[in-house]
Amino acid sequence: MAGGLNNQISKHARTSLDWKHREKADRAYTLFDVINEQLFKYNLPDIIVGFDTRLKKSGEYYFEADSIGLKHHFDIHPDIKGLDLILATLHNATHADIDIQKGAGKWYHNKAFQDSMKQWGVEVDKNGDAKALDPDVFSEVLRRIGEGQFIGEILQYDPTYQPDLSLNSTEQLPESSSITVTIPKVSKPKVNKQKKWSCSCLTPTNVRCYTNLTAYCTTCNSDFELQG
Repeated sequence: MAGGLNNQISKHARTSLDWKHREKADRAYTLFDVINEQLFKYNLPDIIVGFDTRLKKSGEYYFEADSIGLKHHFDIHPDIKGLDLILATLHNATHADIDIQKGAGKWYHNKAFQDSMKQWGVEVDKNGDAKALDPDVFSEVLRRIGEGQFIGEILQYDPTYQPDLSLNSTEQLPESSSITVTIPKVSKPKVNKQKKWSCSCLTPTNVRCYTNLTAYCTTCNSDFELQG
């Protein structure tokens, strides 16, 4: 039953032309399908791919179902792409394999998971993060799944690099004539006195906040200055 429902959800995601993540979803599902065929001999379950900008890592797999009871669901950050997206999809495909073969979250990133990833040329640490790629093994994996264009990036792959997965990263906002201000999230102030900050527009935009402000106006491209 879950597999049938998951299949319906994936088809809906890949054909929803008005959904902003449709192309990313189609790319992720296509990658997963090829990985399932070429590396796991069609033994993986039907999965659900979601997108979550709150993630501070590239992805998250939900063992024993998600918050609404759907199994074999994983989320990825919508900003990841290229080799990072391939690694995230392979990572979660390995979770799906372990989920149906051995079950339960106790297997999350232990030696069984690490050994499974290593057979594909990806060495991971206890948190499941890739720390090294075996050029010979992983090159062959990329060829098998039709992603050979990324082979040249293997030797340059930096496992210590973490893309900016903050809430204010690369999501593109629709064009608008209105003024937009980028303001970082701040903690609740201890005193109830707001400071006034203004940009350099002829009719300046004023922003009030409790702490020091690091922001700029997208109309005049100037930083907001503290007013007296």
